[in-house]
Amino acid sequence: MRLALKIAYDGRAFHGFARQPELRTVEGEVRLALEKSHLIEDSDAAKVRGSSRTDAGVSAIGNVIAFDTESLGQEVIGRFNDAAKDAWAWSHAPVPDGFDPRRANSRWYRYHLTGRHDAAKLREASIPFLGAHDFAAFASPDASRTRRHVDSIELVEADDGILVDVRAPSFVRGMVRRIVAALLAVERGDATEEDLRRALAAGAESAADFGQVPPEPLVLMDVDFGFPFTNAMDRAARLRLQRRASETVVVTRFWREVAKRSARES
Repeated sequence: MRLALKIAYDGRAFHGFARQPELRTVEGEVRLALEKSHLIEDSDAAKVRGSSRTDAGVSAIGNVIAFDTESLGQEVIGRFNDAAKDAWAWSHAPVPDGFDPRRANSRWYRYHLTGRHDAAKLREASIPFLGAHDFAAFASPDASRTRRHVDSIELVEADDGILVDVRAPSFVRGMVRRIVAALLAVERGDATEEDLRRALAAGAESAADFGQVPPEPLVLMDVDFGFPFTNAMDRAARLRLQRRASETVVVTRFWREVAKRSARES
């Protein structure tokens, strides 16, 4: 049978998703964990595939992997989580033979902007990106097939900044980070909405460069295929995640206090 898993990982622990020689990647860790736990015998034979090839530093809550196995979903999650390091499976779904997780209905990315921002100005600047465009001016230079359709861009105000939620069936490399950089350029007054529209209209012919924000605040929140997944995280993995979350809260509070003290004394 073929099985799909939703996995979460902290992108700071990996050099991106896709396998690279002599570098630790999410795909490499996934393949190693599946083979180590004897859920599959060989990654190539089991047709292990990932939905989204997140860049180095980019994290995920709901990326999806699929593979052929003789084990059941809940059993797979427990064995995978015992073998994997810095990656967790938390949900599963049986899928048809030949299912390719690259073919998704929608992907949802979230970028966390910390600090104070003009949410209204950012929302207005996001309007030109909606719909179908050639995003060559908002993609990595080596990106190909740059025409994409952005379904929505939502900006949610939070206590610690603004969450920029971007949804589309697919993205080209660097697209979300360059869109967010362009929104910030308009907010600062370094660019206008018309500049963004001209860059989208020009596509690969555009000379515009609005920069690229850092990858660490970017998270792949979910990938939708039009069918439900069953949540089934094992207790041991849940406790490990809760412990890591508690440690992160303590570390965050520490660095906020350092920043507060240093600002007072300067």
